Amino acid sequence: MQDKNRILIVAATKMEIAPSLPVLKKKGIPVAITGIGAAPSVYNMLKAIVQYQPSMLIQAGIAGCFDRKYPLGEVLVVKEERFADLGVEEHKQWKSVFDMGFIAPGQKPFTNGSLRNPHKKIQGIAGMEAVVGVTVNEVTTNKNRIRLLKSQGAVVESMEGAALHYVALMEKVPFLQIRSISNYVGERDKGKWNFKDAIGNLNKELVRIAEQIGSSSLL
Repeated sequence: MQDKNRILIVAATKMEIAPSLPVLKKKGIPVAITGIGAAPSVYNMLKAIVQYQPSMLIQAGIAGCFDRKYPLGEVLVVKEERFADLGVEEHKQWKSVFDMGFIAPGQKPFTNGSLRNPHKKIQGIAGMEAVVGVTVNEVTTNKNRIRLLKSQGAVVESMEGAALHYVALMEKVPFLQIRSISNYVGERDKGKWNFKDAIGNLNKELVRIAEQIGSSSLL
């Protein structure tokens, strides 16, 4: 891998990217396990950025999906993220911190209240459908909240995606988030989840993308 393309892989848990670790180690691509949730992810990502000084971040993980047109195990690129539970519910109506005026929708690094990945060429090299993601502290099970998030365009849900977008935008580091679908949001029967295909497919794509970007002149 060329020195100018210093990729750093980040993931919430080792389990999600375990199949890729031997290949990544052999190629000299560092990995940071950031922990579950936005707060530890922000902290540990920043530590890893200071340590490795990467020219690009790739976050890989599994996710829930709001749209059943996507089969379990499919891998998607997340082009836009939101902190979906940062706000208040009043009189059965959800209001975000932007709706309440606590944060301006265009305050750096937000664009209309969202955290958008501006790196279209990097998303293009991944060769996957780009979708909208939401990040939560509590996995969404409430039917009304599911309907609301779907109506706002959300396709995938994780607990760390927006942390990547926030840190990378603030630090001005190009980035890519890839998510494989392990379950449908609201499905509580774990027997209907598919970790095997989600993790297997995620790691195949992670290695492929890291190799392509590492040998490209994008960065």
